[in-house]
Amino acid sequence: METAIIVVWSATLVVALILTLVILKLVFLILRTERDILQLAHITLSAARGIERNTALISGLETTKGVAGNILSVAIAIEAGSRSIGEKLSAVGQALSQRRS
Repeated sequence: METAIIVVWSATLVVALILTLVILKLVFLILRTERDILQLAHITLSAARGIERNTALISGLETTKGVAGNILSVAIAIEAGSRSIGEKLSAVGQALSQRRS
C-alpha cells in the first residue's frame, strides 16, 4: 500500500511540475508581449506628439491664405503697372526712332 501511495504522490508531483513549467512559459510569453506593447506605446506616443506639432501649424494656414491673397493682388497690380510702363517705353522708343528718321 505504501508503494502505491508513493507512486501516486510521485506522479502527482511530476504532473504538478509539468503544469508549473507550462504556466511559467505562459508567464514569460505574457511578460515579453507586455514589454513589446510598452515599447510600441512609447513609439506611438512620440509619433502622436510629432503629429500634434505638425497639425498645430494648420490653423496658421488660414492667416497665410489671407496674406497670400493680398500678395496676389499686389502682384497683379505690379504686373499691370509694369505692362503699362513697358507700353509707354515702347511708344517713346517708336517716337524717338521716328524723329531720327
